[in-house]
Order: sequence, then structure tokens, then C-alpha cells
Amino acid sequence: MTLRPSDRSSAPRSEACRGDEGRTPADRNRSSAKRRSESGPTSEGDVETAEPATAGDPGSDRFIAAVAVDGEVLFAGPSVPAVLGVEREALLGTDLLDRVHPNDRDPVSDALSAVATDRTVTHRVRHASGGFVWVESVVDEELAPQFGGRVVTARRVDVDRAFPERFRQFLEYGTDLVTVVDGDGRVRYESPSIEEVLGYEQGSTVGRSPLGYIHPDDRERVTERFYHALDNPEAAPTMEYRYRTADGDWVWLESRTRSLPDDVAVGRLLINSRDVSERKARERRLTDRNERLDRFTSIVSHDLRNPLSVIRASMEMARVKEDTDPLERGERAVDRIDRLVSELLTLARQGSGIDEPTEFDLEGVVREAWGTAGSDDATLVVGADARVRGDRGRLRQALENLFRNSVEHGSTGSRTESGDSVEHSPTGSRTESGDSVERACEAAADLTVVVSATDEGFLVADDGPGIDPEHRESVFEPGFTTSAEGTGYGLDIVREVVECHGWTVGLRSNPGVADLPPQVPRPGGACFVVEAPGPDAVGAAEPWIDR
Repeated sequence: MTLRPSDRSSAPRSEACRGDEGRTPADRNRSSAKRRSESGPTSEGDVETAEPATAGDPGSDRFIAAVAVDGEVLFAGPSVPAVLGVEREALLGTDLLDRVHPNDRDPVSDALSAVATDRTVTHRVRHASGGFVWVESVVDEELAPQFGGRVVTARRVDVDRAFPERFRQFLEYGTDLVTVVDGDGRVRYESPSIEEVLGYEQGSTVGRSPLGYIHPDDRERVTERFYHALDNPEAAPTMEYRYRTADGDWVWLESRTRSLPDDVAVGRLLINSRDVSERKARERRLTDRNERLDRFTSIVSHDLRNPLSVIRASMEMARVKEDTDPLERGERAVDRIDRLVSELLTLARQGSGIDEPTEFDLEGVVREAWGTAGSDDATLVVGADARVRGDRGRLRQALENLFRNSVEHGSTGSRTESGDSVEHSPTGSRTESGDSVERACEAAADLTVVVSATDEGFLVADDGPGIDPEHRESVFEPGFTTSAEGTGYGLDIVREVVECHGWTVGLRSNPGVADLPPQVPRPGGACFVVEAPGPDAVGAAEPWIDR
């Protein structure tokens, strides 16, 4: 039985015969005869290898073997030690599937048992060093009568010898990723930078299609241009897309594809890729900022017209009637314009990221925000404290907007529970007593605002009338308000500040007993809950709240 040409490696003859360079034809014939005599008697139907590699040839990158349907090795070629690092005799009688990587055993087994129609399998085989090498195995369709098994020709594909050593060293220190794919769209070579850029071990993607690693939202677009480049040698597309890393994350790659000449045996396409994730992040921030500026311009041009009209009408009425009472309406309109402009400028400037997060106590920033946005007619009660890593200035801004929302929409509400407590006045002074918080709050103010750390993050609640259930889904939408004096952008600012930290904010019907310390009142009005991970759940540089 002879090995058919279609079963041989597709490597060029100059590579296959590298071990014979510098020898005369007579020397090569004597070497071939010697190997045949060492491996046993031969006949016209015996297996012949396409390259005269020997166990002593350190450059051999392929070997031939006869393997039974159940995986038993019946014959091992002389190049086995050069590829796998084991002696031929040690391989005989063993199960080849035991040496195949567990994730690759099924396709190899199917090829040996004739279950698979594709007789070419790219898989990993264990080396004597304990690691794995990638090989491309071609399995003969028919059993070899001499051995009772199938002939398997295996060629290493994790180290492609078509790349000169000086170029290989250049690629090893390059930051760009170089990929070579064949006419079927499968990877033939990945440069060493794949470990730094994507986290994959070099050679681990050989034999696979790169399209399987592309983000689902980008796959259709990239697939179309990828196969167009395979079919059209003149095509040289440049694409940006998301690619899955070894850790399961996504990075943005910019890839430029070039067709290789037909006489180049290493593959069909050469793809140069680089990580452009930072650039894409800057582009997103710029786009986000431009959208905010556009929104600010649109709002200013529309929402400011009504209060300005009120001012003009009030002033005109005052002149006609010589009555200054209407001027009060104008003053209120001016105040609303001032606040509206301030909040819109905040939305336009703050962007989607945070700068230089720091660590601070929740109670400290809460009292700073209350000093700015609190009311003499309301009482602040701080429950459990927490350690926070984040943007202190922007978190204070979010708390100020939550406090203004409570003061504006709150009213005298019923106090629900009592107990010994430490009560805080709006100015930050502390009054310790054994009387109930209920009596202290009623004596001090019409509204109580509670801030406390929880197991999930922290909450801000008040004992006002609460939020109508039909409005709960809309309170964070830009421009939504139920107050004639409100701007509708305060809670939108809160949402954006929280989300830029990577946290979430939502509404809860009531705080619940488990979320607050025993001495803190349980207000039954609006309750905003911020949920954030703890320091152990995120990276050291990421925002967190440590309860």
C-alpha cells in the first residue's frame, strides 16, 4: 500500500528535503536504503515517506505512523523523536488517542474510524516535555494490509518553517499581531504577540477559523469582507471589530488584510492586526460629549423660551399697571433659568467616565452635599457609614440632586417608627438622647431624609409622599418632572454619575428593616438605592463601596 500524493503535506519540496541539503543523490539513496533496512523489509506496496528525515534530524517537522482503528500505534516512522521527543519503540503498542489533547480526541477518533468525511484533522499531541504541539494529520481512507491500520501523516503547524529565523525574531518582539490564513479561511500561523494582545498561547488557534472569535454584532460584516478578500487577490480591506480574548473579554482590533502570491506556500492571506481599544474608548467619549452638547443646545433653544416669555410678560404688566407684584413671578422664572442652565451644563460637561478615583467615607461626602442642597425645614439622618472608592466630586453632585428632589417633592409625612437614636440637624450638629427619633424629627423639621450604607451599596430615602407608581419608570428620563418649578434633569444627572462609576441606581418602595440600623427611622416615602460591588469583586483601580 502506498501513500497517495493527496495525503502528503502541502509543504514545498525544498522544505521537505531540508535534511538532505548538501548531500549527493547517491548519499541520499544510501541514506534511504539504510532507513528502510532499519525499519524492516519492504516491498513495492510498502509505505514511503515524502522526506528522508531521521531521528537524528533536529529539523524534522513531520512523521508517519500506522494506527489501528481503536488508536493503537502499529508503526512509528523515524521522525517521531524529532517531533514528539519520544523514541519510536516507546510509541509502538500505545494508544495514540492517549497522547492527543482531550479536547481534540473526538475528531481524531472519527477520522481513524472512518466516521468523519474530512480526513484532515488539526489537533494537539503531547510532547515528551509534557506540553502539547499542534499537528495537522492526514488519515488514509483505506486500511494498510501490512499493519491492519490506517496510515497517518502528521505535520507540525505551530512552528511554520516557511518563516526565516530573522523574520521570526522580528515578529517575536513586535506589538502587532500577524496572522496567516489558508484558502479555507483557517489559521496557519499566529505571531508570538498573540499572547500579549489576546492572551492565547501561540499556536492554540492554528487550524481554527478566526471568525469564531469575533463579536456576534460584528461577525456578519467581517465575514463578508473576509471571504471577499479570500476570493479577490486585489482586495485589501481594513476592518475594525471586537475580538474575544482568552479571558472572555472583548478588545477592539484594527486589521488590514493582504493577499499572498500564489507561489507562497504559507497561506492565502496575511492579516496585520493591532489593539485599538484605547482609541475606540476615546472616540466613544468624544461622541458622548458631542451628543451632550447637541442635547444642551437643543434644550436651551426650546426649554428656556417659556420662562423667558414669563419674564417679559411680567415686566410688561408691571409697567402697564404700575404693580410690582407680577415681578415676583419673573424672579421665580429667573431662578428656574439659572438652575436649568447649571444642570444642563453639568450634563454637557461631565462625560461618561471618572477621573482619578479616590477613597473616602460616605458620611463625609453626604454631609458636604447636605450643606449645599439641604433645607432648614428638613432633617438629615445618617445611618451606617461605608468606605467608598470613586469620584468624590461627582458623587457629591449626585447626592445634592437627590437631596433637592426630596426637599422639593417632600412634605410633612408620618413618622413610622421610633427608638433611641443619634439625630443630626441640617447643620451637621449631633444631639444624642434617649427620646425617639420620631419625636426629635417632628420637633426639628417637616421632612426627614435618611442616608445609610446597605449590603448592596447605599440608599437615600425620605418620609415624603413618595413617587406615584405610574411614574417610577420615568423618573430618570431627561426632562421628566411632575413639578412646575422642576427642570427634570436632576435625577438624570444622578443616573449618569452612578453609571459612570459602573454602578446602578433604582427605586424601591421602602427601605426595609434589614437595610437600616435599628436606631434609624424607616421613612415610607421615596427611596433611591445605589448598588455597587465591594472591593473584592472588582480590580484595585475600579470604583467600589466597602460596607
